[in-house]
Order: sequence, then C-alpha cells, then structure tokens
Amino acid sequence: MNLEGITINVLTAELQKRLLGGKIYKIFMPNKNCLLLLIKTESATLSLAADFSDGSPYLYLPEKTPERPDTPPAFCMLLRKHLEEGRITKIEQSGLDRVITMEISSIGSARQIIAKQLIFELTGKNANIIFTAEGVILDSLKHVNKVQSSYRQILPGLPYLTPPPQNGLNILTAATADIVSAAQNLPLAPAKALIAATTGIGQYTAAQLLKAAGIDTNGEIDDGNAAQLANAIAALQQNVSEVKAGSAPVYAIVTRTNNVKTVLPFKPVQLADGETVKEFANLNSAVDFAQSLTPVQLPEQEVLTKTVAAETEKIIKKAAVLREELAAAEDAEQQRIIADTLMANLYRIRKGSSEVTVENIYDGTPLTVALAPDLTANENAQKYYKRYNKLKRAQTEIKEQLKLTEEAIEYLGSIDVALKLVQTRAEVAEIKTELAAAGFITVKNTKNKMPQAKSTPTVIKLSADTTLYIGKNNKQNDYVTFSVGSGNDLWFHTKNIPGSHVILKTTLPTPEDKDIQTAANLAAYFSKARGGSKVPVDSTLRKFVKKPSGAKPGFVIYTNQTTYYVTPDEEQIQKLLK
Repeated sequence: MNLEGITINVLTAELQKRLLGGKIYKIFMPNKNCLLLLIKTESATLSLAADFSDGSPYLYLPEKTPERPDTPPAFCMLLRKHLEEGRITKIEQSGLDRVITMEISSIGSARQIIAKQLIFELTGKNANIIFTAEGVILDSLKHVNKVQSSYRQILPGLPYLTPPPQNGLNILTAATADIVSAAQNLPLAPAKALIAATTGIGQYTAAQLLKAAGIDTNGEIDDGNAAQLANAIAALQQNVSEVKAGSAPVYAIVTRTNNVKTVLPFKPVQLADGETVKEFANLNSAVDFAQSLTPVQLPEQEVLTKTVAAETEKIIKKAAVLREELAAAEDAEQQRIIADTLMANLYRIRKGSSEVTVENIYDGTPLTVALAPDLTANENAQKYYKRYNKLKRAQTEIKEQLKLTEEAIEYLGSIDVALKLVQTRAEVAEIKTELAAAGFITVKNTKNKMPQAKSTPTVIKLSADTTLYIGKNNKQNDYVTFSVGSGNDLWFHTKNIPGSHVILKTTLPTPEDKDIQTAANLAAYFSKARGGSKVPVDSTLRKFVKKPSGAKPGFVIYTNQTTYYVTPDEEQIQKLLK
C-alpha cells in the first residue's frame, strides 16, 4: 500500500489526537520489520504498530495486538532502554512528505528533560524507522551504507539527513489559482505538471483531480479548463479538512488481487481496471482493514502479461518490416513496363550498352533503362520480366503475411485485455491454455498438466426479465456469444477495440432503452478503451454474429449493427458488479 502525502497528513492528525501526552510503557518487535509501542493515555491503553514488511509500510493503531516474540532484536532492546516510560510530546509531518516524526521526552539523571525522536519514513520500498537524539542517528530498523546510497547513509553515529525534500506548493494550503498557474507554466503532461508544481500528491490523486476537472491526461492545462481544475483542488482541500475534523470518511482502493492500493481522503471519481472502493469512517480503520486482507496470489498473470507485451512488440516490428517490403514490391508494375518497352525496341539496343533511353510504349514519355552490358537486348528484357514475376509473387506472399501479422496483433490485444480482467487462478489457467494452443508459449506435457478451466462469465441480473452476460476472456466470449446467446438476443462489443462480448437476454418483447445503454456501458468498461470517453460500441442481434471457420477464440464477424458512443459510468458499473 502506498499512501500519498495528503493521506499521511490525515494520519498525523489522527495520531496527534489519540497519542499526544501518552506514556510508552512497553516496546516489542513482532518480527524484524515491525515495531509495536504500547501506550497509556488518559482515556485508554493503545497499541501503535509500524509494520514495514514487503515494501508496504503501515503505521496504525491495530484492533488486535500482534503476538510478541520471546527474544527481542537489538533494535528493540535499544528502544526499550531509551524510550520506555517516556511521554509522546510531539507528532509532526515533514511538510507534506511521507515522513512522521514522533518526539518522546523523558527525565534524565540530572532531572532534565531529554527529547529523542522516532522518525517513520513511509516511503515505499525504502521505508525505515530511524531513532535519533540531537540530530544524530542512534540506530535504525534498516541500515543504509555508501554502496546502497551515495546521497544518504543511515548508520549509528551519523548525522540524520532527511530524504530529499519536495519542491512545490502545498496542495492543502496554497491558493488554488497559484497551484493551477504553476502547473500551467511547466512543459509537462498535465499529471506530471500537477505533481511537480505541488507537494503532497502522487500519480493517483493527480489523475483524480484531472478527471474531476475534465482534463485529458494527454491534453494540457489551459485557460479553458483552469477554473475547473482550481475547483477540483479546492474540493480536495475541503475534503481533507473535513476528514481531519472527523466529519467525512476516507476511501480504500482495493485491487482485484485483494490488496489495498492506497487510501484517499476524498471519494475517487474513477477507478482503474479491477479496482473497487470501500468507505471507512476514519483512516485508522482503513489501514487496519488493509493489514487484515489476504492477497490473491496470481503469479502467472504477471508472467503472461509480460509475455504478451513482448510478443506484441515483436510482431509490431515484424509488421513494420513487411510494410517496407510491400512498398518495395509495389515496383513490380514498373518492371513489366520496362520489359515490354525493351521488347518493342530490341532493334535499337546494342549489346554492350549499360543503359538506353527509349519511348515508353504506354504513355510515350522518355524511359531510361539500366542494362547489363554482357547480355543481349532480349536477355535484358527477360531479366526485367523475371524481376516483375518475382515481385508479383512477393506482393501476394507479403500481403498474406501482413494480414496474419495484423490479426496476431489484434488477437494479442484481446489477450492483454483478458489478463487485466482475471480474478481467479482458473481464469489465468484458461488464458495460458489458449496462448499455448496459439503457439505463443510452450508448456511441457500440456495434455496432462494444464487444467482446462471452466468458463465463468460475469452475470448481472438487471431485473426479473433481463440479464446481462459478460465474457472476460476469449473462451468466455465464445461461450457467451454462441452458447448463452440465441438468435434475437442483443450482442455488444467495442468497435475495432479488443474487449468483452456482452449478451443482453430479456423475456420482454423488446429490450428497454436503459438496459441497452447499460449493456453498451459494460462493453466499453470491459475493453481496452476503459477510462475513455465516447467509446464506440457495436450492437446487433446475435443471429448476425458469425465465427469464421478456423478463426481464433473470441474472433467473430457481424453485420446489421448499430453503433453507440458511450462514456462508461464507473460509479454505476461498480454498483452493478457488487
């Protein structure tokens, strides 16, 4: 899970409310990457867990206290020596960076107050917990030497150097007009410009702000949309303020593999492939939920996705070469004209000539022809005829190869979309079987070892009379179209874009317009065009959809279609899929 600076700001506020003034009475390390502080406050006894396992740092107050090991690590022993019985006197964030510093004060031997710091750097795979006093590192969860980082070493006895600070306007406090103006003046794509102009946000929030402002990620921030972007930023600032006050919820983004991708202090306006959103009363509840999840492990999905991407790149390059060869072969007709003209002018050509200029017998223009001096005029003409025949054959062969190559690119595009939609191991196995059958991968003992996964398309009951069936890969698409669908059912698919086949079945005399619109929206959503606007979706009666003999899984041809242009409604679709 990756939390952005604005979410860390909310986290800091929650920790301040609940922990300031509390006394640390016990310190444990449930594992080598997790620190647990037991804290007594005036009203409760709380646990603060800092779990930095697997490159996903968590800092939260767990509902259930983790188990305590019998033998504490050296880092834990050091913290016990210095921090137990100390009071938490300060909790603050470094600007809007992903760094929280907790100051713990205790009484020294001379009755003076001694302040030491636990610094929680919630920075993804480089996350760390650093224990300092008077700006010097006493120890850390992870040591970083010169080999690992030439910029910043984290070792006992060295001065503590903060991570490289972000440069930009504070997204939560700066004037919205200033933020928009700063982003406008950067020669970058909108999302990158917004991130570079500010502190506290990453790709996810930048994309949400642009979507809310109606700005295309490939477009630009200009005077025509500046006001909308300023309004979106103002709404973000208001949302964060309300979340910190406890009057607004937070939202966890859950991936198809059952991981929380991030937690946002505002409601997202768009979701990526396979993502769902879950609402929580506060940030701690969301993080506690994230920590409790058991991810769905689909290791082969990633391998197959990389394989498909590599094969697609290779075939695209092959197609480019074939197009160049085809352009060269288009010269065939010129070779025939030269040969015919030479045959008509044999008597004018002397043996030993290296070229001759004669009148083109087809248009009367002068035609200069290169000759082989050691050949007769007739032999030179036959040479051009031979070249003509060779190029004509090449044209036919290259066109056929190019057709097959373009079909392969289209087919791999459908596989790529299917891989983005998988939710179970069975669906991954199904796609793997299909790729093996198409010759893109080799699997040993395919017959005995590769499971033939059962097709399980998505089924959505719109009403007592109407049901939608959605294929999530090519095998499911064939099943939905030709086994589930019947003659007068409506069939939907994105026009010239890889995606799912959708069947609309109803017992009504004719489908309702709202159901047709829903089916078109789902066809666009379950396609490569997800996230786009005005996506073309073709619809026709199932009886007009045919599968050519020998065609690959998922490939069909159809006629009598109507084309709808739709922009998928993420919120509506997520409700349907629940």
